[in-house]
Amino acid sequence: MTDPVEDPGGVWTAFEARLAAALAHMEHATYLVVSLAAEPRAGASAYVQFAQGGLLGFRAEAAGNHWLPPGHGLGPAKEERLAALGWQRPAPASQGRNWTREWQEPVPFAEVAEVAVRTLREVYGAASPDDLRYRSGGFPAHHGPVPEPDLGIAPDRPIPEHPAAVVPDQSHPSAEPDQAAASLDAALAEFIAGASLVPDRDGDLPIRVGSALMFVRPVAGRPPLLQVFAPLVSGVDLTPALLESLNDINRNILFGRVFWTEREVVVSMELTAVGVTTAQIAFACVQLGNLADHLDDVLRGRFGGRTMFEMPKTLVN
Repeated sequence: MTDPVEDPGGVWTAFEARLAAALAHMEHATYLVVSLAAEPRAGASAYVQFAQGGLLGFRAEAAGNHWLPPGHGLGPAKEERLAALGWQRPAPASQGRNWTREWQEPVPFAEVAEVAVRTLREVYGAASPDDLRYRSGGFPAHHGPVPEPDLGIAPDRPIPEHPAAVVPDQSHPSAEPDQAAASLDAALAEFIAGASLVPDRDGDLPIRVGSALMFVRPVAGRPPLLQVFAPLVSGVDLTPALLESLNDINRNILFGRVFWTEREVVVSMELTAVGVTTAQIAFACVQLGNLADHLDDVLRGRFGGRTMFEMPKTLVN
């Protein structure tokens, strides 16, 4: 726990306990982001984020220089402090991105919360829990609503009392989501050949790519993201052989990741929507679509299950 001598009033100790409880109650395939309130015009802020992967482990990330606003980057001393707290430096293939830590079950949530609080205070300079905001949500593999954590701090954006009955206020739209939406529409045009894209009930845009059905999901927040994902095969059990195969795939692909959840294998990729270009979105869709088009048949052949579409064995032009 946070040292009470360095914590007048015990506010940090209380927040750390709340955070540990919130992490322990995270559902499978959900995430929680705790960030410093962004300064005016900064456009981004330092954060620590968590992802509950169940059998695949619990993962935490601390913001690296790639995501921090100009003038707020980490110098050598702060990077050494991150390393001393147990964070792993970004791998050579992704220099400048996030610092990471992973835990397997049983996850020591009190320890995870302590590391996160010390990171927010000692590295990112949070003076009080009142300086923090949170955001939570679900990944594509999660179904249903995500309970709000009881952290005692303000959410990243107001939470409506009756979300299903509230229409989002569009009177002052953010420039970044508008830019991302425009780029997304332009990038997807080549896949639909003039047809209309109709969002599903979750707001995801479905796109047929070969034998796979891809979905594109805009995700608001700091930074705003775009998730591109596709179910590969469904109705498959988790086995050591399947995990070994997915691990081997992840070692050998340059873009995206493949994972098992709820008897389904999914391929997914995320990219930042800040300053995103049409070419970047199109690249993600093409790469992930081609990957999904190849892997669904490979995985079905080895482990059974069902693919989204049954493609003919011979294609006639």
